[in-house]
Amino acid sequence: MAGSRGEVVVRLSKSAVATSVVSLAVVFLASVFLVSGLAAQDKQDKKKEWKDRSEYDLYEAITKTQDPNQWLSILDKWKSQYAQSDYSDVRRQMYLTTYRALNKPPEAFHAALEVLKDNPDNLVALSAISGYVYALVPLSAALTPEQTVELDTAEKAAGTILGNLDTIYSKDNRPPEMTDDQAAKARPELKAFAQKTLGYIALVRKDYEKAQAELTKALEMDATQAQVSYWLGSAVVAQNKTKPELQPSALYDFARAAAYDGPAGLPAPDRKQVMDYLNKVYVQYHGSSDGLDKLVASAKSSAFPPAGFALKSKSDIEKERIDAEEAAARANPMLALWKSIVKELHSDGGQAYFDNNMKGAVLPGGVNNVARFKGKLVSTSPTLRPKELVLAMEDPARPDVTLRLDSALPGKMDPGGDIEFEGVADSFTKDPFMVTFTVEKSKIDGWTGKNLPSTKKSGGGKKSGTSK
Repeated sequence: MAGSRGEVVVRLSKSAVATSVVSLAVVFLASVFLVSGLAAQDKQDKKKEWKDRSEYDLYEAITKTQDPNQWLSILDKWKSQYAQSDYSDVRRQMYLTTYRALNKPPEAFHAALEVLKDNPDNLVALSAISGYVYALVPLSAALTPEQTVELDTAEKAAGTILGNLDTIYSKDNRPPEMTDDQAAKARPELKAFAQKTLGYIALVRKDYEKAQAELTKALEMDATQAQVSYWLGSAVVAQNKTKPELQPSALYDFARAAAYDGPAGLPAPDRKQVMDYLNKVYVQYHGSSDGLDKLVASAKSSAFPPAGFALKSKSDIEKERIDAEEAAARANPMLALWKSIVKELHSDGGQAYFDNNMKGAVLPGGVNNVARFKGKLVSTSPTLRPKELVLAMEDPARPDVTLRLDSALPGKMDPGGDIEFEGVADSFTKDPFMVTFTVEKSKIDGWTGKNLPSTKKSGGGKKSGTSK
C-alpha cells in the first residue's frame, strides 16, 4: 500500500495538493481590504509623518491603481528613494499584498515574515505564511536547508493562529475594513486551515504519527476537507510496518477522499485516481473486492468510520479459514479426510494421485483414525435389491461416490439416509467428479431395506373327494 519510503504512490494534481492555499477565504478577504484600509489607518496615526510630498505621492499612486504590477514598480521606487520612512511598516504590508496578488509564493512568504517583525500577530501575514508553505515545500520534496526553515516558520505561524485567534482577529491586527461579522465567519475557517497546515508539515517531515494526530484534529474541525482525508490515509499507510492494525482506517480515509463530492471535495480527476488506487490496495489487503462498495458508501456520508468499524486482512481471513477447517476436522475427521482427498483429485495431478495413492487400496483404512466413510444415499440401481449405490459425501445435491457391491442388498431404501462403508478404490473421473469403490456387502452400514414377505399361496391339505 505504500512506496519504497512509505509514501502513498498516488500523486494528486497540484491544484488539489495546494487546495485553499491562495483562495482561503480569510486570507483573500484580508488582502482585498489591505490597500484601501491603510489610508484610514495612517490618518489615525498622528506620530507618523511623510518625509515630503513626493513620498506621499508615491503611496497615493499605489492606492489609485488596481494593477499589482504597478504596485510593485511604485513600491520598489518608494523603497529606493525613501529607505528610511515612518511608513516602512505600511510599505512592508503593501509588498505582501502585492506579491499575493501577483501569485509569487516565495516573495509573499518572506514579505509576510517582514510584516511579522512589526506585528507578530498580524492576521494577513500569519495566514500567508501558513498558506504559502504548501507551494514552497511540496510533499515529495527532499528537504533543503531553506525548506526546513520555511517549515519551521510555517509551523510557528500556524501555532500562533491556533493559540491566539482572539488576538489576531482583534481590530489592531486584522485589516481595518474587516467587520466583526466577517471576522466571526472567518475565524473557524482559518482555525481549521492552520490545523491542516500543522498536519501537512508533519507529513512532509515524515513524522507520520504526529501527522496522523494533527490531520485527525483538522478533520474534526472541518469534515468536508477531502484533501485532509487523503493525507490522513497516507500518514497511516506509512506506519504499516509498525502499526499494521491501523491499515483499515487508511482504506476508509482513501474511500472518503475518493467518494466525497461535496464542498471542499477533490476535483473529479483526482477522485478517480484515488478510487483506482483504493480498488487496488483494498484487494491487496482484504483479498477480494467484497465489501468495498459498502465501505465507499459509508465513507461518502461520513469523514470518520462508524463505531466498531473493522476490515479483515487476507491473513486474518486465511487464519479464520484454517481455524475453521481444523475445528471441522476435529468435529468430523471423516469429512475432513474426504475433503482432503477431493482437493487432491481436483488438482492438476489428480489422476496421478489416484493411481499412486488410492487405486486398489482399502479406504479409509484407518487413516486419521477414520474406519468408515459416510454419505447420503442419492440413488440405487436397481431400485429393489440394488447392487450399486450412489452417495453424496459433502453436498446432498452433488453425488460424488458410487459403490459397486459384491452382492445385492435386501429390499429397497429411500434416498436421504446415511450410508457408511469401507471399500476398495476402483476408478475416478474429474468431470463430472465421481469416485467408484468396490464394496463387500458386509462392509455396508446404515442400509434399512428389507426383503418383502413372500406372496406365494400355500397349497393347504389334501384335496377332498366325493364317494361314489
